[in-house]
Amino acid sequence: MSKEMKDMKEVKELVQGTVLGKFPCESCGSQDNLVVYVKHNERGEEYLDASCFTPSCENKYMTEAMLKEQGVLEEGFVVPKVKPVTRTAITKDEYKALIARSNHDTTMKDGSLYRSIKPETAHFYGHLFERDSSGEIIRTYYPETKSTFKGELNSLRGYKSRDLPKAFGRHNIGIVGTSNDLSGSHKFTSGGKWLLIVGGEEDKLAAAQMLRDYQIQRKQEDYDRIAVVGIHCGEGSLSKVCANSYDFIDSFEEVILCMDNDEAGRKAVQEAIKVLPENKVKVMVTSLKDCSEMLQTGKQKQFISDFYSAKPLIETGIISASEAAQGIEEYLLAEKITLPPHLHRVQDALRGGIRSTGAIVNIIGNTSVGKTFFSDVLVHHFIFNSPLKPTILSIERTAAELTLDLYSYHLGQNLTWFEEGADALEYLHREDVKELCNNMMIDEYGEPRFWIIDDREGTVEVLKKQIERAVKQNNSKLVILDILTDVLRSLPLDEQEKFMQYQKQMKKEGVVFLNLLHTRKPSNEKGDDGFKRVSEYDILGSGTIPQSADINIVLNRNKMAEDNVERNTTYVDIPKCRGGLTGTDICKLYYDPMTRKQYDLDDWLSQQRTNF
Repeated sequence: MSKEMKDMKEVKELVQGTVLGKFPCESCGSQDNLVVYVKHNERGEEYLDASCFTPSCENKYMTEAMLKEQGVLEEGFVVPKVKPVTRTAITKDEYKALIARSNHDTTMKDGSLYRSIKPETAHFYGHLFERDSSGEIIRTYYPETKSTFKGELNSLRGYKSRDLPKAFGRHNIGIVGTSNDLSGSHKFTSGGKWLLIVGGEEDKLAAAQMLRDYQIQRKQEDYDRIAVVGIHCGEGSLSKVCANSYDFIDSFEEVILCMDNDEAGRKAVQEAIKVLPENKVKVMVTSLKDCSEMLQTGKQKQFISDFYSAKPLIETGIISASEAAQGIEEYLLAEKITLPPHLHRVQDALRGGIRSTGAIVNIIGNTSVGKTFFSDVLVHHFIFNSPLKPTILSIERTAAELTLDLYSYHLGQNLTWFEEGADALEYLHREDVKELCNNMMIDEYGEPRFWIIDDREGTVEVLKKQIERAVKQNNSKLVILDILTDVLRSLPLDEQEKFMQYQKQMKKEGVVFLNLLHTRKPSNEKGDDGFKRVSEYDILGSGTIPQSADINIVLNRNKMAEDNVERNTTYVDIPKCRGGLTGTDICKLYYDPMTRKQYDLDDWLSQQRTNF
């Protein structure tokens, strides 16, 4: 299975699934552990997904396309019609009924405490316990919430149920699952020094209680509680839930991961680190299997020692020759980022496109030569065709202006040429046009096709933080910086060099950068064709910028030419291209301002002659 498919985001579910059947799993070899479900999206449309229930199998989520790829379903398979069962957030009546039959009391029938959890700990987090007629606890309920972070909106979505000893989900109420926040995060909306993330709701209570008891023991009961939250969908969902809660997690100075002390827990930690804020993460290893076991066996003192002994995960950066060789296949077989059809000569020079495993591409040109439009054309192609989803920073345009320009290209209608804004809006409100625009913004899974960094501060540190958020929270590893020069121009040359070093490090993590760069003020000297052409060495700023790139693309245009075709023709040079071809006038591009379309000039002229 390809990495792209493994990394594909799960469609946000609002409904229960109906089992279609059980099938053999290609990944682990099981005969009937791959369960296929019929589900419904927000619009009520049917779709398929599947999950393998073999514990060691990686097929924890599969789309309909993946099912067809592995031969589980034949091409042309029609999703059977089933009646959707809509999930809604817990209602007031459901909540009242739950409270009427349950409470926070953790006392068992024999007088002991449920898993050694004190009632006040359960009360703090809102856990509820239901009893049978004899007074024995038979069921627990864990609250799940959804927040916009920092307390602006923090709503109860539902309760996950557990029938003792270990039957989950039979009596769930409302909306539960990975779309919700980390369990317990609603109690810590203002950030802080430490955030401890543990492997489940029971571990959350145990860890929080031991840490709070330690504070009280040290006469620190007036101190804020150490923030402890848990995973509510199993440790396998750790990276997904952490990505969804990135802003919340990033509000803490240190993030400590404490999963079960077994292979599954260690694997979950390794995956989660990839989506967590840089330089904040520590790993805590408990002496026993998990936090709950530590509490129940009286190992509180050891737990506290384990907590304060948490260590950063150290990457040596040294790999063996055999490990290096193993990466060759992935590198060579990785899907390339293709270019729009009219840039076929550039794509040929790049030997098929930009490597999706990581690259730095600079687009260089004078002011108003067409760099932004050139990048818009690329972005429009990327959002439909790239294996990596793009994130765009536009210093010169607001998010609305950027989107309007992309709409114009997508529709073949320059929306800024309408004399009256009301006329442009009337056009955009046409049903056929709205459908086209929606298709450009949202993919078939209901997910955004791209993201925009709309931060006006423009500092390098803010920019790096936004890029990190895009990569880790949104899994968006194609970053377009328009115009990078505007961010760097106020920095000393050594700081500019540090930023390019940052890009090179992110490139190693699989990020592709597309940097738009201004040139220095041109001289009055003119060439034989009537205007002064620029090169990669004319970049405004540090010489490290063109040197750090894998690909430098230079755009030149005689914007003062009398001839209309010449005035709208851009000359494309590629002076640097690792693994590809370099040269002057790799292609010439003609721009039609009326339709905001760009063409290969030779192809366009040939078509004009044919039509004539």
